[in-house]
Amino acid sequence: MIKKILLFSAIFSISLGAIAQDSTAVSAPDSSSTANVVDTTTSIIIAKPQPKQSTSFSNVIVVDKVIAVVGNKIILESELQAQYMQAQARSAAISKASVFEDLLYQKLLVAQAEIDSVDVKITDKMVEDKVTEKLNRFIDEMGGVEKMEEYFNKPLAEIKEDLRDVTRDQLIASAEQDEITKDVKVTPAEVNKYYKSLSQDSLPLIDLQFEICEIVIHPAISKKDRDAVKQRLMDIKKEVLAGGSLFETKAVLYSEDPGSAVDGGELGMMSRGELVPEFAAAAFSLKKDSISDVIESEFGFHIIQMIDRKGERINVRHILMKPKFTPEAKAKAKVKADSIYSVLMEKKMTFEDAAKLFSTNDKTGKNGGVKVNPYSGDTKFTVEALQQSMPADYYYIQNMKAGDISKPLDSYDDRGNQAYKIILLKSRTEPHIASIETDYQTIQDMALNHKYSQTYDKWVKEKAKSVYVRINDEYRDYNFRFAGWLHSDLER
Repeated sequence: MIKKILLFSAIFSISLGAIAQDSTAVSAPDSSSTANVVDTTTSIIIAKPQPKQSTSFSNVIVVDKVIAVVGNKIILESELQAQYMQAQARSAAISKASVFEDLLYQKLLVAQAEIDSVDVKITDKMVEDKVTEKLNRFIDEMGGVEKMEEYFNKPLAEIKEDLRDVTRDQLIASAEQDEITKDVKVTPAEVNKYYKSLSQDSLPLIDLQFEICEIVIHPAISKKDRDAVKQRLMDIKKEVLAGGSLFETKAVLYSEDPGSAVDGGELGMMSRGELVPEFAAAAFSLKKDSISDVIESEFGFHIIQMIDRKGERINVRHILMKPKFTPEAKAKAKVKADSIYSVLMEKKMTFEDAAKLFSTNDKTGKNGGVKVNPYSGDTKFTVEALQQSMPADYYYIQNMKAGDISKPLDSYDDRGNQAYKIILLKSRTEPHIASIETDYQTIQDMALNHKYSQTYDKWVKEKAKSVYVRINDEYRDYNFRFAGWLHSDLER
């Protein structure tokens, strides 16, 4: 016989209403007002059903509890455990105490952000983009989706859902920290003073770095070839609607999206912000089981079938097809790339001007061919970043000297489309210990971050004097970086 269990959610009743809205001006609660603040011994419990006349909870199982309160924000034990697991996935050396204190800092910042209206700056798209970035990093670091699911003991959809609230709080906290330090600047004199205060051991090692420019020439795809792909997708749509085949079967057989084809084209629950605009516009207009017309995105041509929609999140299948260029078109692209290379060698045109005029990569062509590191957002690539973002070109680039221009390389663009590339190695920085003469920007950034840290630490110390802080006894023995968590004027 299957025994039912009841979730007594009503027992987890947290009274936040009596906490002052301005968390910077909360008075210390006296013994008569302790019911008006969050009780850190409060637990979410599951209890076996008892006879109606009984109020016994002797068989309760605690599944979650509040372990700390900062202002009007709580930290659940489950929240700490989830963030600790995520942190361990990136660094096995991290301690639970460190993660817990980061959560205390985060809650303090989020509480203040709501007062300063900084939280409204964080959009759903920003959250979704960050969640996707985190998931992709976990998948890469753990060696695939299955290993990630095994580590967290949850399916991908649940992991993604768990990350949303955490990520929103992290983005809000970061925005508030930016607000606190927005007026902080360093003068050249402060940079020099900071540099002189550093010991030789404190200076960072600058890894081998490259700055790269590129001219990309894609083989032309004829209208006939594009129309042929669109017609093939329309034929598949007609066949599925006529009942002659399943959409997912066609996706397995014909879709050129390697990430979803094996799953019948299914993408899983996605928000609008996780999809390229053209795809999102078509997908969100569909009704259950309906199939879109052929749409074009930066990846190629698609047809999309709606599986399910829950509010502003959808689960769809799609079939992606890419028009193919002919051997003749590829040969013409090679001739064009060779002629551009000759112009560059004869110095009839600068690389920047040639990239703006001839490159078929819209992203790099518009800015003179300068390649941006997708992982750091700047123009410098470490060896690791270069191997990840330009694997087809790395082995050639590693042997180039600053100022070298490559002959046209048979390569691939960021979307995996075949193209010819001409590469300029703009700079190459060999590994070395940072010095103010050669790495002023690095030293300046270090000095600025040091001043940011000082400003932020001062802010935390001041806020902790006026914000209610409560930490469960079992977590008070942690070796906190900031002792004020345990000695707040309002801690009881």
